[in-house]
Amino acid sequence: MNKGILSTIEKAFRCQIYGVKPKRNVNLLKTDRGHWILKGYKQVEKAVWVTELADALYQKGFHHTVQYVESQEGAKIFTFEDRHYTIMKMIDGHEADNGSLFDVKKTAETLARFHVAAQGFPIAHSYAYEGKPALLDKWESRLEYFERLMWSLEQKGPQTKLEQLISQQADHVLRDGKELLQSAYKLPLTPEMFLAMERGTLAHRDVASHNFLLTERGNCYLIDLDTVGHDLQLVDLVQLMSRMLLMQEYRMDSFVEAMEAYSNVNYLSDTQIWAVHQLLRYPDNFLREVTGLYSQRPGYHMKGVMQLIQMEGKVMANRQRFLNDGERIFQRSPWGHYHFVG
Repeated sequence: MNKGILSTIEKAFRCQIYGVKPKRNVNLLKTDRGHWILKGYKQVEKAVWVTELADALYQKGFHHTVQYVESQEGAKIFTFEDRHYTIMKMIDGHEADNGSLFDVKKTAETLARFHVAAQGFPIAHSYAYEGKPALLDKWESRLEYFERLMWSLEQKGPQTKLEQLISQQADHVLRDGKELLQSAYKLPLTPEMFLAMERGTLAHRDVASHNFLLTERGNCYLIDLDTVGHDLQLVDLVQLMSRMLLMQEYRMDSFVEAMEAYSNVNYLSDTQIWAVHQLLRYPDNFLREVTGLYSQRPGYHMKGVMQLIQMEGKVMANRQRFLNDGERIFQRSPWGHYHFVG
């Protein structure tokens, strides 16, 4: 790290920096005022957005998120060379484990509290939902990319163990993806879009387990506000459930308990619960990892992608059973009797 920025921080924040440790896309700072996290942005607008958003969420009662440190002049953003930086107080907690149902329920509750606070953010006139949720556009693009990838693999044949695993699961991945996208019009997504516009809702859009931190006192924090934007909040729920179900081996009880934990804080209607279950038919874990790796997106590595694909292969039968057992969602839940529509 450039030593110049460290002296700039010490002067602006009147602190002494004892050590620096890089982690992912941030740097951990050990100072005489505590442990801080330094993060840089190319666009100042992004830095302004996350700092103002954190303040707004705090004012709306959501305190379990990042907290920015002010300079001696009261600023939460400072510029060094061609980048704009923020400093956050480090949260002393461990990343959530989707293999732990306790952690999953904590993350679901925290996401629900975030969603309650993340309302009342007026949508700019330049912004509009265009016919269908952005989630479906993203899923269509992923599926199209995967189809092109499979055509290429078929022409030359699998060259690696990873490509062999991809080819083995490709048929059912393509089938499930196409079936969901073709039947998406049956889902109650249009009312959800209008509701999101009316309420001015924000979604986090990256509810990976590493963005939830659990402290020893049992508090759970949702971090990394960079991806937050106007969207359907069901998008977050689908993403959270998809990721945790793989680690929970697609157990229906895990899904029900996680959805209960969320709904106890932010009420879900039977229709919304059904929509989440139906959207889980899209094989997003598989397609996200494979397309991320082959398109060389940051954060995707062959070893991690292979592990996920192997896990999906092992629990494939469980996944199909989960998707076929929609009626069981409401058998032991507080949501009452519900007539499942297949």
